[in-house]
Amino acid sequence: MERTCSALLHVALLVHCLLACLAGSVTNITSDQSSLLALKAHIALNSRGVLANNWSTTTSICNWIGVTCGTRHLRVTSLNISNMGLEGTIPPHLGNLSFLVSLDLSTNNFSGHLPYELSHLRRLKFMNLEINKFSGQLPSWLGVLAELQELILRNNSFTGTIPLSLSNISMLEHLDLASNFLHGMIPQEVGNLHHLKFLNMQYNQFVGSVPLTIFNISSLQVIAFTNNSLSGNLPMDMCHRLSNLQLLYLSLNELYGEIPSSLYECSKLQILSLSYNKFNGPIRRGIWNSTVLRHLYLGENNLEGEIPEDLGNLRNLELLSIEYARLVGRIPSSIFNITSLKHISFFGNNLTVTKHSPGPPGVQCPGKGAERAHMPTSMGIERCPRDGLNH
Repeated sequence: MERTCSALLHVALLVHCLLACLAGSVTNITSDQSSLLALKAHIALNSRGVLANNWSTTTSICNWIGVTCGTRHLRVTSLNISNMGLEGTIPPHLGNLSFLVSLDLSTNNFSGHLPYELSHLRRLKFMNLEINKFSGQLPSWLGVLAELQELILRNNSFTGTIPLSLSNISMLEHLDLASNFLHGMIPQEVGNLHHLKFLNMQYNQFVGSVPLTIFNISSLQVIAFTNNSLSGNLPMDMCHRLSNLQLLYLSLNELYGEIPSSLYECSKLQILSLSYNKFNGPIRRGIWNSTVLRHLYLGENNLEGEIPEDLGNLRNLELLSIEYARLVGRIPSSIFNITSLKHISFFGNNLTVTKHSPGPPGVQCPGKGAERAHMPTSMGIERCPRDGLNH
């Protein structure tokens, strides 16, 4: 009799736990559904009608377009409603999607500020809000999203300075703040992001020097600061710890001093864009031994002297633009032995053509920088190159 009572008690406890778990699951699903319906209600225009026709209470939210649920907890883990022609604002309710790992609202017309409640998304690893109309200052609460690996906010209308709290996102690998209205100095604390691979802050209004701390992030593959008002020197040893750097965009700033002699240590560098600055001094010999460099922009600077013969060592070079750089002397014939070369411009210098070179360039493209380049017609040029990061 005692054993029977004990068994019945265990069964009762199991049933109670099961019912409690089911009730919790229903509550969680209901909570996620309410959050998404709140988002739907804040969308003023759905030009393609996707959400209006699909996000319905008659079907499970796990079957809604753009929604992915986890198999274990049946909670929303991913929300991707990018490129749907949506116009509206982000409600605070979205912060209740506590199991969310990936959030992609890119390429729409969302506007307004980012609500503080998004700071509750502590599992979030991926946030892409690019190409919208979000405004206001970059929220300092972004720094509490400790699991975040990719933060993409480019092409919006964010203002103010970069909050120091961003340096707390220790797992961050991809940071893209390009094409906003951010200003002030880029904080040295960015150097605390030791896992950073991609850093894009171009087309803003930053001033001051390039933070020296970023040159210690050995994982960096892309640095893009084009079109700001950055000044100061680049450290001569900047490539000592950037062995993985592939793309370096620093054009359209106010940087000065000599071009760092350690560039040859960036052995994976494919694109080097330093045009439209105030760099001075010679193009030093011995630093152009890269076997992978494809694009080289040095135009619109205050360089001195001649083009070194070893520039012809860049055997994979496709684009060479050194316009209005005050260079003198002869164009080395070795440059014209680079079979991969498609675009070339030395316009606006005091250069002469060597005896065995193919002759002066014959095609002129309108615009500025490499877009105004003179190029040999024999190379079959169909379009003019650009020297900013496009992706």
